[in-house]
Amino acid sequence: MFYSNAHTHSDWCDGENTLAEMAQAAEKLGFTDLGFTSHSPAPFDLTCLGVKDESAYQKAVRSLAEKSLLQISCGLEWDYYSKTPISGYDYFVGSVHYLPPRAGVYRSVDDTPENFAKTLQEWYDGDFLALAQDYYDLVVAHITQNQPKIVGHFDLVTKFNDTLQYLTAKNQDAYEQLALTALKKVVAVIQKYDGLVEVNTGGMSRGWKKQAYPAKFLLNYLASEEVPIIITSDTHQVDTLAYAFEETKKILQSVGFSSSWQLKERKFVPVAF
Repeated sequence: MFYSNAHTHSDWCDGENTLAEMAQAAEKLGFTDLGFTSHSPAPFDLTCLGVKDESAYQKAVRSLAEKSLLQISCGLEWDYYSKTPISGYDYFVGSVHYLPPRAGVYRSVDDTPENFAKTLQEWYDGDFLALAQDYYDLVVAHITQNQPKIVGHFDLVTKFNDTLQYLTAKNQDAYEQLALTALKKVVAVIQKYDGLVEVNTGGMSRGWKKQAYPAKFLLNYLASEEVPIIITSDTHQVDTLAYAFEETKKILQSVGFSSSWQLKERKFVPVAF
């Protein structure tokens, strides 16, 4: 059974629905808990500015929690390039959405396939391995420096591969080694503070991917090391709150997982499949 979703957006950032509408949808699913995680402020990205007033956001979530039948937690999806969040959050999802800026310009890895292709060509001369190395270096740095409870969509850099096919027979093995090396570094860090790796179905619900982040070869490693994972939908609308949770659970079972962690009564706890 799934009791919650711990990566939930609303119209406080780039989500389509209000906090109350998301909570109502969670109640209909039989959830006991819901964790809101608006994007952290990103004034350098006009397409996704993130939450503009963190204090007001926290106040709104706490106000809803007082009225809701759900146990509601107030989290934040903290991007590496955002300023340090204010105090008062229950937890963070630590994510990387941007590549190292050049001349003050930030380029996202997940806004559109057209922009990704442009960045790959203009900044990296078409060398996806070089782009991926920059991305994963930031992921490792973020988790090491800031120690968020949840490692967000670890291999987000692959979001548009089904469309653009920048992973090829020539670079696939090198990419997998690069990504696995980064994941091992991340795991070594989160094991020191009881962090979780997110298995995120957001790319599926938006039609970009056929399977959740991270890829199966990475899930195999996580299972072999018994790394705690949490299934989330990274939802931005009411109808994808539990998107492909059951399907993803079966994939996790197939690689050796017998449980995942969930928010339950405002605490992260393991729940057997």
